[in-house]
Amino acid sequence: MNARIEPCEQGYSAGITGERYAAAMSPVRPTLSSYLAAHLMARRAQAPNVVDAAAAAGLCVVIDEIAQAVKTIEMRIAQGAISGPQTVDPAHASSIHAAFGAAAHDALIGACERSADIAGMVTRGMESVRVASTGRYVLFADALDSAANAETNVALGTVFSIRHAGAASADGCCVITGTNQLAAGYALYGPATILVVTVGHGTHGFTLCRERGEFLLTHPAIRIPEQSTELAISGGNVRFWEPPVQRYVRECQDGSAGIRQRDFDTRWSASLVADTHRTLLRGGLCLFPRETRRAPRAGRQPPLYQAQSLAWLVEQAGGRASTGRERILDVAADTHACTPVFLGAQSEVERIERYHREHERGEDTPFTSPLFNERSLFRPEARV
Repeated sequence: MNARIEPCEQGYSAGITGERYAAAMSPVRPTLSSYLAAHLMARRAQAPNVVDAAAAAGLCVVIDEIAQAVKTIEMRIAQGAISGPQTVDPAHASSIHAAFGAAAHDALIGACERSADIAGMVTRGMESVRVASTGRYVLFADALDSAANAETNVALGTVFSIRHAGAASADGCCVITGTNQLAAGYALYGPATILVVTVGHGTHGFTLCRERGEFLLTHPAIRIPEQSTELAISGGNVRFWEPPVQRYVRECQDGSAGIRQRDFDTRWSASLVADTHRTLLRGGLCLFPRETRRAPRAGRQPPLYQAQSLAWLVEQAGGRASTGRERILDVAADTHACTPVFLGAQSEVERIERYHREHERGEDTPFTSPLFNERSLFRPEARV
């Protein structure tokens, strides 16, 4: 590898400098393996009390194994319904997304079995972790996020994070926090297959070159635009949202006539990975709020390990991720606990956090009176 990549810790919001300039001008784009080994892992190993050089090399191998699994998943998805649901339980044979989900799960299990460094895996719907006698890492993964989108040929994704083997017990029960992740990332299966990864030194995107069968660096040092007018939220559940979320979305819907003084666009793909990826590149806010209806609907919220994986990627790109009441990476809860998620530009997440605080203090309660109605000389949109 002759190309030299210069570090650019701070990133930028406009222009091409630092890492992006080097990647753009290099005659040969760095591969995932070479970039991890020569750039990210070398700096990761310098972090005190986190991971030594030998462990960093092992972590690089584990990420490579995950990348191989992503290629397998991508090939299965690209076949669509052609190959048929060959690996699905007969009770679900008619469901193409069940076939995709099973194939994705098997691909990640295969990655765990091939790598001596992976002690096991924790995933949605799998209450136990496959524990090996050796191995220093545990893989937390959602093998195929929003698999139901497969039936309509909409973008799918895989979310993962790597933690020390002590993060999970043999029965899969553990309490995790986002601050003890060693690496995190997601794969987005769309017109192109993109693998976005962080090891704590920026968020970087790699695109699969199908001719070479390798992931090449295409999005170094991603930075979330601070100013944007995009929201990602499912508007059909507005009546079940908490008041702070209703307030935030209502103000965005008021557009330039309201207190936000600019028009917003709503984008929703029903895929947490796809919506997060768009937010990383275009800014704005992605919302998976808590709903007040019956408890089973909590399943719409992502599990904590998935939320923390995406939260770390967003924070490393200069954004912020919150439950509305606290930083997602600071949440300590059971592995499979679900959590509301608000991630995106720092200013937008801080705004919705402020709305939650004001609601809990009762400061956002509208004026009511049994005798008098509210009157004003100002237009409604002029009131703050």
